[in-house]
Amino acid sequence: MQYKEQKIRICSNLPLHRQSGVPGKVCGALRIANQIKGCIPILHSPVGCAFQRKINTFAPYEITYNLPCTNLTEVDTVYGCHEKLVEKVLEVNKKYHPELILIISTCAPDLIGEDYDITLDEVRDMIDAKIIYDTGKAKRAPVGMQSALYSLATQVMEEQEKIEKSLNICKLSYHRTDSVDEFVDILEEMGAHVNGVYFNDNTVEDIKNITRAELNLVDFPADWVLYAEKKFGMKYLMPPRLKIEDSLTTLNGFAKYLYAIADALDLDADIIEKRKKEADAKLEKYRNELKGKKIASGFSVHGGAMQTLIEDVGMECPVLILKTRRMNLMMKDDAVKHISNSMTRFIENHQGYAPEVLINPTTEEEIKAMKEHGIELCVGGMENNMFEYLRNGIKLFDMRRMIQISKMGFSNSVNIARETYKIVSKEPKSHLLLGNMDYSMKNPSLSNYWADIVDIFQTCWYCECKD
Repeated sequence: MQYKEQKIRICSNLPLHRQSGVPGKVCGALRIANQIKGCIPILHSPVGCAFQRKINTFAPYEITYNLPCTNLTEVDTVYGCHEKLVEKVLEVNKKYHPELILIISTCAPDLIGEDYDITLDEVRDMIDAKIIYDTGKAKRAPVGMQSALYSLATQVMEEQEKIEKSLNICKLSYHRTDSVDEFVDILEEMGAHVNGVYFNDNTVEDIKNITRAELNLVDFPADWVLYAEKKFGMKYLMPPRLKIEDSLTTLNGFAKYLYAIADALDLDADIIEKRKKEADAKLEKYRNELKGKKIASGFSVHGGAMQTLIEDVGMECPVLILKTRRMNLMMKDDAVKHISNSMTRFIENHQGYAPEVLINPTTEEEIKAMKEHGIELCVGGMENNMFEYLRNGIKLFDMRRMIQISKMGFSNSVNIARETYKIVSKEPKSHLLLGNMDYSMKNPSLSNYWADIVDIFQTCWYCECKD
């Protein structure tokens, strides 16, 4: 008996299901539904799509759903699935009494051309909840999130009288609400009226009232943002996310963003410089201790806290590591080149020399480069290699901790500097048992023993048998 290994994408070390963890549209739409109080999503799909959300190893920390599902079969795709959807809507309305029902369409009903408008017209007078639907294709969760937001904009948002000098802080659902507390305080001190923080734990009424604001502060001009501008006259402003030198993590970058908001709404900008000077004074303590110390910056697509440590604190970055592969999805060469050049230029302008750039290096290559340059700390994005770092005496400021302490405000620079000082001041814990174990180079998060087991699983699950 001969075995031939298939080339397929592995999304987890120990896959429970062939497609488990695929970050598709449904995952993103569910994130939005989860952030609206009183919203119940209905997955209009075969039961396998609902099963995906139950064992989503792509993001195991996320909420799992006992997701209402229409459980479509082959017969339904041939003869129609309208009645099943109506039945499920009535069932959900009776059982949960939601304020909003979001129907999430999948491939099967999209292929047969399911007419959701007919369904909504039929059930609208039979239920107490407002009902909307989300269709369209999306291979990635962020696109699915934006698709769901567009459905909210076109089917829930209503025209409201504008409040003078008002704005919305529009964030994606995975951001913490408390991370904008300082940002809100500064805006209100400048004379702005913060209509709300979206989309994060909002009610249906909040969604309707989003149009009271004159300005939306957004990450990028998604379809729902452009629709709100055209339909409700809401302007939008986004931070210079693609400009490394204007990163919101730095004092100057955040100040520039505030000045842009002040110009857009004619606000009092005097408070900006005052707040900036207060934060800069707090940074002085850490600047004296950290200036000149060497770090390696390792990130998936951007620098993160690297800008703060170099520009505001005065640390040096001789090694830049760019990880462009995530879930086996490759960035285009032009994008990699642009990011590399931008970050290199930023680092060179502040420290006087260009860093060594490593693109998708092996763990051995990373460790070698860090030792050659005398790196004391690796900043962010390299959690999978943390045990190899520990074993080689290299300290790590990991991305998870960075997210925990991140704030939208001048205090963010202070928080990053404080945490960096704590890590640098401690002796590396290379003596720990986990740090001394023989970890696999192929799967750095696993020991060789468990890496071998993973190979066995993959061989057994992903092969074709020939006599």
